[in-house]
Amino acid sequence: MRILALDLSKTATGFACWGPEDSCVASGHWVLGSEWTDDGTVFAKLHERMTDLHTVGRIDAVFIEDAIDARALHGHTNIDTLKLLSGLAAHAKSWSAAMGCRMLREVNMSTWRRHFIGKMKRGTRTVDLKEFAMRRCRELGFNPKRHDEAEALGLLDYACSDLGVTPFWRVEAPLVQQFAGRAR
Repeated sequence: MRILALDLSKTATGFACWGPEDSCVASGHWVLGSEWTDDGTVFAKLHERMTDLHTVGRIDAVFIEDAIDARALHGHTNIDTLKLLSGLAAHAKSWSAAMGCRMLREVNMSTWRRHFIGKMKRGTRTVDLKEFAMRRCRELGFNPKRHDEAEALGLLDYACSDLGVTPFWRVEAPLVQQFAGRAR
């Protein structure tokens, strides 16, 4: 079963794809658009990138983060961002159905993070959480270039656990480091 994990974003969608028959994880990030790119073009680019991975090897399961809850709007998040992220999630669901994937699961951000980086104090800054994901990836032998890729790898790790699959990076590197406080 090949699993694709996506950290959806217009400017840097993190992806991580792996199956037990794969010798390594395909991961990175895709730039789907800029501030001037219309939503339809962004969705089409997501479709193209997902199809590219699917042609390398059939994807059976797709895991994505839940779209942002409208009650959590703050900072740089506005209604346009919420609409875009919901549209990206809807497009990933549509692509999964069209390609015959066996499942698509939306996972709450705090759920996969708790699994991947451990329990965090309430109010831990987002920038610290992203750095903890980068550290955990390096601890497991990955070398993510951006936090978007690290978060997709964390979601992939959660997906494997959720599906009862033990990936090679968990067999050889048990987690021992607990993160606390600020990342800096």
